[in-house]
Amino acid sequence: MVIYRGLAPCDVLAASDALHAAGVTAFETTMDSPGALDSIAGLSRRLGGGALVGAGSVRTIGHVRAAADAGASFLLSPHLDEGLVAATKAAGMVSIPGAFTPTEVVQAHAAGADLVKIFPIAPAGAAYVEQLRQPLPDVPLLATGGVTAELGKQCLVAGCATVGVGAGLIDADAVKYRDWDRLADGARRYLAVLRDKDE
Repeated sequence: MVIYRGLAPCDVLAASDALHAAGVTAFETTMDSPGALDSIAGLSRRLGGGALVGAGSVRTIGHVRAAADAGASFLLSPHLDEGLVAATKAAGMVSIPGAFTPTEVVQAHAAGADLVKIFPIAPAGAAYVEQLRQPLPDVPLLATGGVTAELGKQCLVAGCATVGVGAGLIDADAVKYRDWDRLADGARRYLAVLRDKDE
């Protein structure tokens, strides 16, 4: 899942065309990005059933409602708020709250989360995921927060269902100069590392 933070809707749409062609199938726009709802709505129309489109940094019920109206199919939060989980599920969307400690992970799962976002993962590393999975093998995890290609690969091997990546995949210069071919090439290299899990 690619994470857009701070990109204008026109750049989100152009970048997503390139990334989707390269094999990326899930796109998150954080709610604190300029024109976030326009980006979500545009991606929902543009990609249709060919990709998952969602909202990130969701912190209020208002965010839940607005993202649902824009066409989001999943929501991520940096934290656990049981009310947001319930509202997300009631709106028919996938709920992915943030957690870190085992207690938070269990609480998020019990609240109805479809996936639990382990955030931030970079300071702890994939070994932390492996440790969490031992007593909690039934809880689907998504790792995010500083996920390089190599860390992403390690998190998948450790048992994560998927990973979310922003700066590790979004080449700032490629976006700045609107070099979408360069962005797509970088995404293909990133995905190649993730898929080569047996090395």
